[in-house]
Amino acid sequence: MTVDETRLAILGALATARAGLARDELFEMLAHAALDRGRSEAALRELCSRGLVAQSRDSLALTSSGTDELLAAHEAIEAALDPSPRGAADEDCPSVPGLTTVQTRWIDAVSLNYAVDPRALAALLPAPLEPEIHKGSAWVQVLMSSLRDMRPQGIASLFGVCFYQISYRAAVRYRSAGAERWRRGGYFVRSETNHPIMRAVGNRLIEFKFHAFGAADMMMLRDGDRLTIGVDPSAERAGGSVVGIFDTRAVSVPPGESVWSSLEELEEPLVECHDAFGVDADRGYMYILTIDREPWNARFVRPEELYVEYFDTGPLGRGRARLDSVLHISDCAYRWRPLRRERIEARP
Repeated sequence: MTVDETRLAILGALATARAGLARDELFEMLAHAALDRGRSEAALRELCSRGLVAQSRDSLALTSSGTDELLAAHEAIEAALDPSPRGAADEDCPSVPGLTTVQTRWIDAVSLNYAVDPRALAALLPAPLEPEIHKGSAWVQVLMSSLRDMRPQGIASLFGVCFYQISYRAAVRYRSAGAERWRRGGYFVRSETNHPIMRAVGNRLIEFKFHAFGAADMMMLRDGDRLTIGVDPSAERAGGSVVGIFDTRAVSVPPGESVWSSLEELEEPLVECHDAFGVDADRGYMYILTIDREPWNARFVRPEELYVEYFDTGPLGRGRARLDSVLHISDCAYRWRPLRRERIEARP
């Protein structure tokens, strides 16, 4: 552990004390954290000399400057761990401030992971998005979920909305003009919900246009470890029927046909995807909706029966897609950040 980390540990320990800590008590806490005594003493002397820690005869306590230092360090750690850091060109643009910063919880969800032909998927993506390639394939996840108590943050769950949703999320990337790194996330090539109000509101708000919701009758039925799902889309959204029966008991290894060697290998490319992208080519904007969520705690499960019409007769059908694996997710809280956008170059 570095001296910087030792200083942070001292500030954190003192922040937990209501009326300061005795010197021996502080060093005992640091010893339990496996911090070297010599480094701890040197770090404490430095913090005192900088006015970040006040030392009296009987105790040590944070000063206001020490509190500011600790808060700044916490902010820096959060920024370093942020899965979607703000870009220099990003600007907030919620269409209805507050209303569209929502929270919800996935009660039951399945992720059907399809390896697809990169050229076929590229034809479905608006510029400047392009497929993200893993293991030689592009990827589309069919995410069927039961959402509970969706509501603006700060509103009691009593007033939340419960509904089903299915989304076809493509793993994509793009790079802004002048940017050195690719930005990765998901683009929804198709989505349906069974809730007419959510569909009506969603198709009028910028934040929901990542889905372009269609209407469908849906059900998710659990009988012990067996989970049955069904999607019957409306006539104008033909081609999206889904029927599946899954044994949700965890399987320790991927199925034999999967290209992934483990769940850990799959997580970074397909699970740790926190941004959804929407493109407004007419106005020249890329919209970025970031989801902060609890860990998926996903696990491989076996489909006993499965039919997904989109990969049979749709644009990714006729041999352009292959089911790789199925994940089951349960009890996962979601929270949306305010919508952001950035300028994109016009298509040539």
